[in-house]
Amino acid sequence: MGLFKIVCSEGSFRALFVINSKMEDDMGRSTGSKVQLSAIIFAVLFLLVSSVSAADKPDPKTAAVLKAAGGSPGGVGFVILTGLSKAVSESYPRIEITVVPGGFVGNLMRTSVGELDIGVTTISLAAMGEKKAPPYDKEDLSNVRALMSAQNKFNFFAVVRKDLEADSIGDLFTKKLPVKLATLHKGTATELVWGSILKSQGIGWEDVKSKWGGNVSFVSWADGVNLVKDGHADGILAVGANKIGWLLELSHARDLKMLKWDPEILDYAMNNFGLLEGKIPAGTYEGIEEDVVVPYTPCEFIINKDVPDNVVKAILTGTYENAEMYSKHHPSLSEFTADGMAKGLRMPLHPAAEAFYKEHDIPLD
Repeated sequence: MGLFKIVCSEGSFRALFVINSKMEDDMGRSTGSKVQLSAIIFAVLFLLVSSVSAADKPDPKTAAVLKAAGGSPGGVGFVILTGLSKAVSESYPRIEITVVPGGFVGNLMRTSVGELDIGVTTISLAAMGEKKAPPYDKEDLSNVRALMSAQNKFNFFAVVRKDLEADSIGDLFTKKLPVKLATLHKGTATELVWGSILKSQGIGWEDVKSKWGGNVSFVSWADGVNLVKDGHADGILAVGANKIGWLLELSHARDLKMLKWDPEILDYAMNNFGLLEGKIPAGTYEGIEEDVVVPYTPCEFIINKDVPDNVVKAILTGTYENAEMYSKHHPSLSEFTADGMAKGLRMPLHPAAEAFYKEHDIPLD
């Protein structure tokens, strides 16, 4: 009687099956059916591959109660985190991710000390944390690990009144205009990055007033809009996705333009904050007649290093399996794909996340 051997391996898993190449009926005669043999081989291989895949995938009953923080309720950071919770629960209903208010800057510290299991920050802030740059120069972030990229886009741009005598960001420094600017409150991600960009050109916030004769107001976006509308500000140093509500409103009320990014300043922003080069398309806002090249940052999901490996893999598996659903959760996630989950991450990867990405052939930047 002939023998046919099948050997299959996956990692350390190996199986040996021995199948009679000649099948005998109950009268002791050989059927010699190649069709039957092929069917059996296919069935055995199918069951084998299925069992291997199931072994690699976390148990659907994996359970955990996790505390996570995005940004302010209703903000992009908060929304994309609630979307993550829904995507994960589709595959792992026993993993409960409770989303609480937070802030992109502080979420790194809160995750490191264990106050949060998961946080949302930006890749630009993660780059600052990785380099121990202010405000992280005196903070211990050793317990923070990277989990996943949201692949959204927060554009950094300067929008000013159309008749301002500057066409680029560099013009503000070379001409030392007595410009009145608005940006977000001190300590926010927006203020930190823009403040660092000014410092790279030898200017601090206080110098805008003392050396240029201008002013900087640290306010909410809504208050910044009102300042420009009322003529108390010439422009806003901003961060946001395309088609921001407050800027759509302002562009209807005032004639505006976006300042160009000088190549050397753009390079500085990209090299020091992990920013990427993107653009705001012409026509996005009234008065914006040409594409504007801008640096942008995606959000980076971070996780405490002590979150168990099986829970980390379950979170990533749930997101991977429901990537299309997740991409439809919010307009800022429209470019989210499973293949980009590890794109541009700056904090050290959680070991379980690194293993997951390698297992699924997801590129690690």
